[in-house]
Amino acid sequence: MPKWSGKWLGGRTYTANDGSTRWIIRKTVAGAAYNITLDVRSEAEALAELAAFRRNPAAYRTASQERVEKAQEDAAKAVFLDENRAQGFLQHLKASGRSVEYLKSTRGYLAAWATALAGKDLRALTGPALKKLLATWDTGKKWRIIVFKSFTSYLQEAGELDPMENPGRFLKVPPARRNHELKGYGIEHIQKLYAALGSQAIRDVLCLQAKSGMHGTEVDRLASGDGKIAVLKDQGEIAGTVTFKHKTGKRFTVSLDAQALATAQRLQVRGSAPDRQTIREAVERVCKRTGLEFVHFGAIRHSFATWLVERGSTYNQKGGGLPLEAVAQALNHSSTRTTALHYVSATVPPMYVVPIRLEHPEDPVVLRAAQAQVV
Repeated sequence: MPKWSGKWLGGRTYTANDGSTRWIIRKTVAGAAYNITLDVRSEAEALAELAAFRRNPAAYRTASQERVEKAQEDAAKAVFLDENRAQGFLQHLKASGRSVEYLKSTRGYLAAWATALAGKDLRALTGPALKKLLATWDTGKKWRIIVFKSFTSYLQEAGELDPMENPGRFLKVPPARRNHELKGYGIEHIQKLYAALGSQAIRDVLCLQAKSGMHGTEVDRLASGDGKIAVLKDQGEIAGTVTFKHKTGKRFTVSLDAQALATAQRLQVRGSAPDRQTIREAVERVCKRTGLEFVHFGAIRHSFATWLVERGSTYNQKGGGLPLEAVAQALNHSSTRTTALHYVSATVPPMYVVPIRLEHPEDPVVLRAAQAQVV
C-alpha cells in the first residue's frame, strides 16, 4: 500500500510501492474537489503542473489522461470496412446503375478485403502493408485494387475519410492491356472447353460470346433483362436477334442461330449470368482435369474477331449476299455507313458466322435430338 509521505504546495505526496515519490493535487476550487495524481518526477515539475491546473482547473488533464482521451477519440473516429459500410457502398453502386453481375463480383472482392482487414482502422493503413496483403492473393489483383479504391473513394465522398487518410491513394490500378496483347484462342480449343464444362449456364455464356462476339458485360446485362430477345420465323439460319445496350450507350442488334438464341433465352430466364469468379474457378477445374490451356472469357471477343478475319462469313435471311464493304465499293460509297443506312435491314442484320461447333451431351438441344431418335 502507498504511504503518505508529506505535503507540498499543491497538496500531498506519497511513497509508491517502488519507493518513488508521487505528487498529488488536492484542491477544492469553486466548490469542486480535485484529487489528481501527477505524471512528474520532481517537485519542480509538480509546481509547473500546478500552475497549469490553476489557470483552468476544469480543463486540466495530466499527460496520461490526455493519452487515454486521445486514444478514445481516435477509436471513436476509426473507420473500418464493416458490414454497414460495405452495404452502403453496394447500394450506392446499385443506384448508379451497375449490373447485377458487377454487384456480385464487387461483393465477393469486398468480402475478401473485409476479412483481411478485420479490426484495422483504414486511416492507419500504409502502402507497404496493403501491397504485402495484395501479394497473398494469386488472382484478381487488378479488380481487387479497383474495388478497394472505389470503396475508399466512396467513404471519402461521404466525409468519413480525409483525402490524406484515404488508403486507396497508395494503390494504382494496373494499366489495361492493349488489344494486340490480348490472347486469342483457336476454335478447336474453345470447342474442347465447351464439351468439358459441366455448368450449362457457363456453357451458355461461352456459346453466346463465341458465336456473337458480345462483351462479357453485355451478356450480363442481357441476362439481367436489360435487352430484348426476338424469335424469328422464315429467316433461314437466323433464329432470332438480341438487342442490347453497347458500352457506348447505343442499342445494338445481333442476329443469332438457333443454339445461340437458346442460350440467350436460358440466361434471361435465369435472371443473371454466372459471375466472373464462378466462371474462372470452373474453367480452372476443367483445365486442370483435361490439360487444356486456361481460357480467359474476356479474350473470347478478341478470338471471335480473329476467327471472322481468318475463316468467317456473313449470312442474311435471303441467303448469299456480299459483305457490306464490297457493296459500298460497288456503289462507290465512301463509307459503309451510307450503304447500311439505305440497304441493310435494321430489324434483322446479317449474321456473322464462324465455323465453330459447340457440343455437349447435356445440352438441351442435344438431349431433345437423342429423345427424338429413341421415339
